[in-house]
Amino acid sequence: MSAQRTVYFVNGSISSWRVLMAAHEKGLAFEPRRLRVMREPRETRTPEFLALNPRGQAPVLVEPDGAVMNESLAILMYLELRYPDPPLLPPLAEPGALARALAFAQESEATACVYDPLEGLFEAGPEAVSPDRRAAILGALSGVERELALWDARAQKTQFIASDAFTLADCAFYPVLAYMQRRGLSLAGHPALDAYERRVRGRPSAVASYPEGWSHDRARPDLFAQARALAAAT
Repeated sequence: MSAQRTVYFVNGSISSWRVLMAAHEKGLAFEPRRLRVMREPRETRTPEFLALNPRGQAPVLVEPDGAVMNESLAILMYLELRYPDPPLLPPLAEPGALARALAFAQESEATACVYDPLEGLFEAGPEAVSPDRRAAILGALSGVERELALWDARAQKTQFIASDAFTLADCAFYPVLAYMQRRGLSLAGHPALDAYERRVRGRPSAVASYPEGWSHDRARPDLFAQARALAAAT
C-alpha cells in the first residue's frame, strides 16, 4: 500500500496536465512522478509501471489506500466524487451548468483528436509528408478552426468554459487549448477564447501544473506555421 498519493505523469502531455491541474484545484497533496518518454527505454514501458497500467500510458493516480486509476477524464470524475470539497462540478440544482460541464469535458477530447494529425509534422517536415498524411494535416488545420469557433462562442457566454465557476470542464479543456498554443496556435481571431485562456492561465492550479521548461510566448516547433506552409504549397 502506498504511503502517499502519487501521480505518474508525462511532462507536457494533455492527459497528465488535466489530472495535475485538478489535483491542485482540489488542494490534494501528492507526489509527482515524472516519466520520460522521449528516450529509450520509455519509462512508461517498465515492468513497474505496466503493473499499474498495462496500457503503458500516463497519467496514473495511486491513492494512499492503494486504489489505482488511469484515463484522465475518468480520474477527474473520480477526484470529484471522492473529494467533493471544493466542488468542481455545478450542483444538481443547476442542471444546465452541470450538463454543460460534463459534456464539455468530454468534448475537449474531440478537439484534441481533431488537432492530432498535425503532430505528424514532428516526424517529417512539410516537404516530406506523404500525400495521405498531407490530406490529414490540411483537414486538421481547417478542423481546428471550426473547433475554435465553437469554443469561442461558448467562452462569450460565461467566465469559464461551462459556467461562471471553474469546473472539471476547464481542467479537461484548458490543457488542450494551451498545448495547441505551444504548437503555434494563435487565438488572435478568437478574442473571447483568448481572454478565457489568459483568465485560466493565472489560476494557481494552472501555474503549478504548467509543463516544466515551457514558455507561454514561444511555440516549439510551430506546427501550425508548417501546416499553413503545406496548405500554401498544395
